[in-house]
Amino acid sequence: MRLLFNILLYEVVWFLCVFWGDRGALLALVLIGVHLIISPCRKADLIMMAVLLGFGLVIDGLIHAAGYISYHAPARPIPLWLVVIWLGLALMVHHCLRWMKQRLLLSALFGAIGGPMAYWAGVKAGAAEFEVPLMQVLLLLSLIWALLWPAVMYIGQRILPKAEGGRDFAERPA
Repeated sequence: MRLLFNILLYEVVWFLCVFWGDRGALLALVLIGVHLIISPCRKADLIMMAVLLGFGLVIDGLIHAAGYISYHAPARPIPLWLVVIWLGLALMVHHCLRWMKQRLLLSALFGAIGGPMAYWAGVKAGAAEFEVPLMQVLLLLSLIWALLWPAVMYIGQRILPKAEGGRDFAERPA
């Protein structure tokens, strides 16, 4: 049941943020707080949120600064709604996507496809605009996410379980 909640939580967070911007992000933060309250690995989730927030600020901040994408909200370096999407994504690592931690090549493929598609969907929904030709930005995003997502899974597998006192919380029943 928690896995289903985790998947639905991210989808709701993404839709609230993309379609309602910063106002939706505030509601999404409440949902993220609820997830943290019921999480069996709260400390590891919080650390992963900090890690992904850092990645998000750097990656999306640089993509924005380089002129590949523009947002329909203030972006210093990225809009609040995008910050919240990164926080929501972090909550999937130890829950519904934990199976990917042992499959780094598969996670690279997942990142190479899923990352750019999420941006493209956000652009199609009107939350942002690509400022360079579509194929150019999608190829750049694909490369970034093919490298990023295995790194995230590696961090989740090797470093963050220590946050839970050495217990393997990923193996607990959901």
